[in-house]
Amino acid sequence: MPEFVIGIDFGSDSCRAVLVDAHSGEVCDSATFVYPRWAKGLYCDNRLQQFRQHPLDYIEGLESVLRELASRCSDPSAIKAISVDTTASTPCFVDAQARPLALREEFKDNPNAMFVLWKDHSGKEEAELITRKCAEHTPNIACHTGNDYSPECFWAKVLHILNVDPAVRAAGVSLIEECDFIPALLTGVNDYRDIKPGHCVAGAKHFWAEEWGGFPSDEFFASIDPELVRIKHSLNPDNRTSDFAAGHLCPEWAERTGLSTDCIIGYGNVDSHSGAVGAGVREGRIAMTLGTSAGCMLVVSPEKLGGRIIPGVFGQVDGSILPGMVGFEAGLSAFGDAYAWLRRLLSWPAKAFGVDIPEDRIIAKLTEEAAALPLDIDAVYASDHLNGRRTPDPTTDITAAIAGLKITSTAPEIFRALVEATVFGMWTIVDYLEHQGIPCPEVVAMGGIARKSPYIVQMLADVCGRDISVCDSKDCTAMGAALFATVIAGIYPDIRTATDAIGPGASTVYHPDPAKRDYYRARYEKYRALVAYSEM
Repeated sequence: MPEFVIGIDFGSDSCRAVLVDAHSGEVCDSATFVYPRWAKGLYCDNRLQQFRQHPLDYIEGLESVLRELASRCSDPSAIKAISVDTTASTPCFVDAQARPLALREEFKDNPNAMFVLWKDHSGKEEAELITRKCAEHTPNIACHTGNDYSPECFWAKVLHILNVDPAVRAAGVSLIEECDFIPALLTGVNDYRDIKPGHCVAGAKHFWAEEWGGFPSDEFFASIDPELVRIKHSLNPDNRTSDFAAGHLCPEWAERTGLSTDCIIGYGNVDSHSGAVGAGVREGRIAMTLGTSAGCMLVVSPEKLGGRIIPGVFGQVDGSILPGMVGFEAGLSAFGDAYAWLRRLLSWPAKAFGVDIPEDRIIAKLTEEAAALPLDIDAVYASDHLNGRRTPDPTTDITAAIAGLKITSTAPEIFRALVEATVFGMWTIVDYLEHQGIPCPEVVAMGGIARKSPYIVQMLADVCGRDISVCDSKDCTAMGAALFATVIAGIYPDIRTATDAIGPGASTVYHPDPAKRDYYRARYEKYRALVAYSEM
């Protein structure tokens, strides 16, 4: 009898689902849904760094991909489990029925009643306040996020909405993360007290930690805003890792999708963590996600760390990524987004005069021309902090810079400088971790850029001085969710066994070029000097 599972990845622009044979690991089918409201740019304001997503985008996407996979499956009753991952922290205020406020008529067009996307930085001032309050405690409450609480994290977003929207403040009974919202939908949760939170997002974004018995004290939150005490007590402190089942598919969603109510639903996960699992992360192997942003995921045994908190790392959480291990989440807030910035800059004249140039062709041509440039120590160079710095030493205050420009400088030269800067940013993280006693001899890369740009991955291998394996799966994040689904279905006893049995391998391995070692060392020093100047 065949047995299938479904993994769904809710990304920034779309949701992607894979139907996986639980015994062979074959991806039998896939489905994608592009969020229609997000695609129109609704509810977002770049000037305010405001990025909001309407819950209907998620609900419509969920129904679409599940119906599509169920309709094409030879035996929908053989789909044993569904697990999901999403962006994080992406929270939304809910009413007593665990319903996002934007689903109510009076809030349907209010961005503050919608999900606040991970990259929303509108709560920058609130994050700075929280960071200061964290530092008044020993240990620093933000020690698991590098002693700096980012506007990308939960409480900064909550506090910002409370500060700017009295109506949402009054109506919001509690909050739900996107990664908890999808399992709640599928299992039919209709009471905010029954929301089942995932451990990874709670530990990495919510200040939840075992050393202070869950969430920080009421006194800590009251020192920021007394309303946060109420919010804290509305949240379920009993979070679980993604190898736990949250329940079964409820009758409503069984009817909407054509699946069986016997189908098991897993606890939600963070997309970067799920992608690392899909890529086969393990101790000594760092998993790099190369997309609009970049993530560096690794796990370390608790015994090796001995209770140490590594300073300056954005996320360090017991039990995240892989249960039983200490998960580290580092990365860059802008990777592909840095290239997209240059693309937008270069395409502006064409758009202003009504000339249509496909955006993918611009990056392709820049890559072709940049790859042909000679290695020049004195070429244009750049720093990579167009969206702040996540690791090491998180800060949103630092900005990017481009130096060495001449009257003859070309667009491909600037593009190469940006690629080099983002690669140097990734090497800075690896080098920092190794100096902290966490060796990373193996590197596996995943994501769209890893699969589509040999130029960038080869430069990453040259700069890091080690082989870079590219994961064979084009949907590592959804595959990671599917691997967890096999565990909650009882097909495999734990996630390591599932990964060893059916996890994807490597499609390509990039080897470093020793002849470029001295060149990149010299260029790296220029990069470091420019970063230091930007911090002044």
